[in-house]
Amino acid sequence: MNMKKTSAIAVLKTVVVVFILILPLASCSFFGLPEYELSITVAAGVNGTPVSSVQVLPELTEVEYAYTPVNSLHTVEVITNDGQAAVTGTVTMYTNITLVARLIDIRAVWNISLHNSDSSAIDPFTITFSGADILGGTFSDSRGYSGIWDAASNKININYSNWESYKLTGTLLSMNGTWSNGAATGSWGAERVE
Repeated sequence: MNMKKTSAIAVLKTVVVVFILILPLASCSFFGLPEYELSITVAAGVNGTPVSSVQVLPELTEVEYAYTPVNSLHTVEVITNDGQAAVTGTVTMYTNITLVARLIDIRAVWNISLHNSDSSAIDPFTITFSGADILGGTFSDSRGYSGIWDAASNKININYSNWESYKLTGTLLSMNGTWSNGAATGSWGAERVE
């Protein structure tokens, strides 16, 4: 009787030990690769692959993507979990990933920093871009100056109408570039106000 009790306890202990050893292996996907969700949104005005979808893919799967604007004057931006990405590239599944391909629309408030060619800074200010469409419109800044802007094919031009003859030109995707006011020149950069 005592031997049966000892055997039963030994078997129970063995089962518990085996269970404890197998449980972590099962939770680490020992019996298969973990899977992650890739959520893709392709906005109106954008062509490319993959199309809007939600996919469940094994870990380390590489997914190539490429997007272009329907209208060549527009500019596409791709946003992933890590922020802005190239319009053509690859994502590797190691976590759930959201990928959004959309047209750049700068109509919002932006913090602007200007630097002279000697790297000295001009006081920062904000610009509010507005307009009927994403290719151009008017703007006003926090100092009371205003003008017109246009943004086509990843290039932006910001032309003041009442601040001497300041003109800012640059890259739409990165929102930075150079400025000029007659012979004076420098660089500028902008960040969207959240």
